[in-house]
Amino acid sequence: MRTLRSLGSGTIELSHFPFYRECLRGLILPLLMSASLCLPSFGNDTSFQISQQKVAEIPLKACRGYLIVVEGRIGDLGDQNFLLDTGSNPSMIDRRVIEKLGVQGSPRQLSVFNSSIASERVTLPELQFGPVERRNLPIMVADFSPISRQLGTRIDAVIGLDVLGGANFSVDYARRRITFAALAEPHTAPFVAGPQFIIVNLQNGPRLFHLLVDTGATELVLFREHLRAADYQWTNATGTGHNVSGSFRLGLIVLTRARIGSRDIGPQPALVTASRKEIGGELDGLLGLSCLRPKSISFDFEHGLIGWSD
Repeated sequence: MRTLRSLGSGTIELSHFPFYRECLRGLILPLLMSASLCLPSFGNDTSFQISQQKVAEIPLKACRGYLIVVEGRIGDLGDQNFLLDTGSNPSMIDRRVIEKLGVQGSPRQLSVFNSSIASERVTLPELQFGPVERRNLPIMVADFSPISRQLGTRIDAVIGLDVLGGANFSVDYARRRITFAALAEPHTAPFVAGPQFIIVNLQNGPRLFHLLVDTGATELVLFREHLRAADYQWTNATGTGHNVSGSFRLGLIVLTRARIGSRDIGPQPALVTASRKEIGGELDGLLGLSCLRPKSISFDFEHGLIGWSD
């Protein structure tokens, strides 16, 4: 058994991390997207509401373990698959759906953490899933066909923080349900929420990483330029990540110590990639939910808390 020597005492066996063994076999790493990190919000030309008359709980499909897909409606189109992504702002819609709707857009740039691509901005007359409804919603256009093939599930739209930040919600992975309320969980960590970010801190020895909580990413991702003073060990594993801009290379490290809130989650494998300079000063990486291994997770925007059970 090959081992990695920790910067502290003892060794870290690869068998502790099934994901690490997959990297060594050359599998594609399933990082999705964290879109438009640097774009300003689109203003207040949308209406938001949660209807109290409708159900407060809806079913979900979990892809790759922790990616959240729900069914909803876009205009007159029903049975649409929405990927819920707290790391995206604004929300995005597949180009194929826009062609069906016949909605005209205007050219815009879509910014992701590693690049910027040409896109369009359109306004949807209505979008709805469960009790959440948005009207006159500005949304960006992207091609989700490569990601849909990766997941084995058609993705029609990515619902970002511009929609999700309007109300508390909780995800029960065991029951495959979303409840639109904050629920009590045994582990909690404070977060800072803005119009574009949910940021939580990960403590790694003396190093404090500021991470975007990204339900559209499957793993913990750190930006290569931000590893200074961290307690970690490089591995020789490499892989490929994917988002709406295409593919990008990834390395793998193991944080020898990691803590979120009061919960010790280390040693912890983390993917490493380069980031664009525009976001380098604000964020150190992306927190995909797999490192918490949650059976359930809750987002409480009123009190600035993320809670989870494992």
